[in-house]
Amino acid sequence: MQSKSTRGVQQDDVWEAADALIAQGLRPTIERVRQKIGRGSPNTVSPMLETWFATLGPRLGVDGSREKSDDLPQAVRQAMMQFWEVALATSQQQAQDQIKQATQVLDEERAALAAREIELAQQQRVQMEAQAAATDALAVARSQGADLAARLEESQARLARRDGEVQDFRDKLDVIGKLRDAERRHSEEETQRHAQERNSMAEQSTADQRRLLTEIDRARQQVKRAESALSDYQRNSQISTQNLELTNKALSDRLLPVEAELRATHVALASANDRATELRALLQQEQASRIAALAQIERLKILGARNAKLGAGPKRLVPRRPA
Repeated sequence: MQSKSTRGVQQDDVWEAADALIAQGLRPTIERVRQKIGRGSPNTVSPMLETWFATLGPRLGVDGSREKSDDLPQAVRQAMMQFWEVALATSQQQAQDQIKQATQVLDEERAALAAREIELAQQQRVQMEAQAAATDALAVARSQGADLAARLEESQARLARRDGEVQDFRDKLDVIGKLRDAERRHSEEETQRHAQERNSMAEQSTADQRRLLTEIDRARQQVKRAESALSDYQRNSQISTQNLELTNKALSDRLLPVEAELRATHVALASANDRATELRALLQQEQASRIAALAQIERLKILGARNAKLGAGPKRLVPRRPA
């Protein structure tokens, strides 16, 4: 019964190839038969070639039957038997060698595949570790960004409060300026009203000067307190500026987009310091005007007292007390 291989190699193909090799004086082997056919694996060709060798004896008339064996000389039969045994052993050995080689190649491929799987597992583990590290770094960066944003908001809030304080100073200066204008107008009116009585107050000039000096000293104390408050404000502003500069440096090292906003904050602080300097100058001017106004008011008080003493004489204009 003929068998067919899984790759299309039939037993007749193997037998014809083996017969052709015998006709060429070559020993049929698995590799020579495969080359002759042009296809087929060693595992497929080997059993077919063994079947060919098994039928070779009867085909040559050396199958052991007495009728046919007597037709050939004894030497021929022995030579054919030796040729048969050598061919069969060679074919089996080659088949075993090829199977061994195929098994070795398969083992090497399996080992390479296992090594590749190990390498892929290591690469996957390294990638997972790198991804975890990147995730941690991203979380840290986000946390630092949130911290920097909070610090920036705090700096902006400080700047807003400082602007509010500067605005308060401006409002106070406006009020002081209005009072100064009112006192100046009142002083001018009183000066015009009592211009004729100034000569009569010569005897009281010494006492007036003492009281005036006292008021001046009091006004100077007020000016000193105002200057001290202004100095405290400037010092606090400088400290705030230094703190903001340190914060600005840290922010610029960590987050470049914030640097422009912090620079704007420094510019605003410098502007606030300039405004504070202007306020100080205005306050000094206001104090000087206030001292002059107090001196005039004191003179008017003295004139009123003198008029009261001189009540027996002609009726004089009584100076009005400043409001």
